[in-house]
Amino acid sequence: MNYAESVKDITSVGKFHINLGLERITELLDLLGNPQDGLKCIQVAGTNGKGSVCSILYSVLKEAGYKTGLYTSPHIFDYTERIKIGQGTYSKDISKSDFSEYYSLITNLANQNNIKLTEFEILTAMMFKYFSDNNVDIAVIETGLGGRFDATNVLRTNLCSVITHIDLDHTDRLGDTKDKIAFEKSGIIKP
Repeated sequence: MNYAESVKDITSVGKFHINLGLERITELLDLLGNPQDGLKCIQVAGTNGKGSVCSILYSVLKEAGYKTGLYTSPHIFDYTERIKIGQGTYSKDISKSDFSEYYSLITNLANQNNIKLTEFEILTAMMFKYFSDNNVDIAVIETGLGGRFDATNVLRTNLCSVITHIDLDHTDRLGDTKDKIAFEKSGIIKP
């Protein structure tokens, strides 16, 4: 499957289909050997400012000489923007050929094991495997929706959890008060 076919296929999954929960991605990552467990991560959740905080952390860490991974969403122009690795002045999005390779790996494994993943779960699994395979020193990871049941929250440990500004968002899924929403987003905090 080439990049154009991968993009066509992933959009058929349902671009905005949301199915919160960690069961599906946990099952898939188990089959992959849990690549996320070998990563040192900074995880960022919140209502506003997540992407900016992630970009700043990424810039600081890579300029300090760390091989740094960055995972954000959504993309502006291309899916490859969501997964990047940088070190020093170098920064590069995942290549289209690598995107296709990892997309095929994840979706084939999911299909063989009858695991029905959302678009975000597919991309998150790709990111964990890609960062692991490329031996990043630190991964900066933006949560998608909420935190507690977000696909990125399969991490058992974090170097750091960051919560940005909290406001009313996704009240149909996260709760109808700032307290309830803060509870969901604070689910990324690890002992």
